Amino acid sequence: MQKYVTISISPKSKIIIDRLADKYEMNQKDFAEAMAKYFDTTGVNPKDMQVLSPAEELKKLRDTLVSFIRKQENDFIKPTFGKMDTLIARFVTYIEEEAPKRGDVPGQNKVKSLALSDNANKEEKFVSTGKNEGQLDEIKLLQEKLNKAELKLKTTKGYFENILSNTEEKATGLTKKPVIELPIGDINEYRKYLKTL
Repeated sequence: MQKYVTISISPKSKIIIDRLADKYEMNQKDFAEAMAKYFDTTGVNPKDMQVLSPAEELKKLRDTLVSFIRKQENDFIKPTFGKMDTLIARFVTYIEEEAPKRGDVPGQNKVKSLALSDNANKEEKFVSTGKNEGQLDEIKLLQEKLNKAELKLKTTKGYFENILSNTEEKATGLTKKPVIELPIGDINEYRKYLKTL
């Protein structure tokens, strides 16, 4: 097996290779081999002539991050807040209207009922009924759901406050835009949290 082979290139490409080899203090053989290893290792397409500057790369990353946060907000955070608002409203209604109050007889619960026989009498009447085990279990379940919802709300609010406190208006190219500067640890923590919602 022969040790070296010859490749044909245009005179213009030969001039470029000579110039680059001199620039990096390499001979043509070592430069060609290093070039081949570079493209093989990095997976960069040599036909792709678009080279982004560090500022353009940062802008692209920033835009990706902002679009990711907006998508998470629309897909998860807003619906979660809506569900929590509904749950809290139901729980408040339950506490105000159905939950036992001080002075009530233990084991008794007031339940609203409308008088069906007398159309003229439209006032609400309360019928006293005994609390069964199912109702107690439901109350405990509602309390647990409320506690979890409040914890999620508090956590989400804390994350949003952190994002907002790390947002500054900065120049991005020719215009000023809000820029979020967060450590990668915080971003990973937010991703894990969003998976739990």
